[in-house]
Amino acid sequence: MNNPGLKTLLSILQQIKEKGPLTFYQLSLMRSRAYGLVSRYLKFCLKNELIEIHSQHKGRGPYPSKKYQLSPKGHQLINIFERNKQ
Repeated sequence: MNNPGLKTLLSILQQIKEKGPLTFYQLSLMRSRAYGLVSRYLKFCLKNELIEIHSQHKGRGPYPSKKYQLSPKGHQLINIFERNKQ
C-alpha cells in the first residue's frame, strides 16, 4: 500500500489519538470489523513511523496483543490537518 486514502488514514490516527492506546481488534471494531483495511493502515503507519507500539501482552493465540499509540510524527501530521481546518 503505497498511498492510502488520506481521509481514512486521518480517521484512524484520530481514533488512536482520542481513544488510544488501542489494539488491532479495538480499531477493527471501530471500523465495522474491516480487518483487512485496518491491517493495511496499521502496517503503513508503523512503516512510516506515524504510530508506535505502546505495549505488548501475551494473548490467547500465538501472537502477542499489541497496543498502538500515536508517535510524535503522527501527532505532527494530525496537528497540521487540524490547523488547516480552521
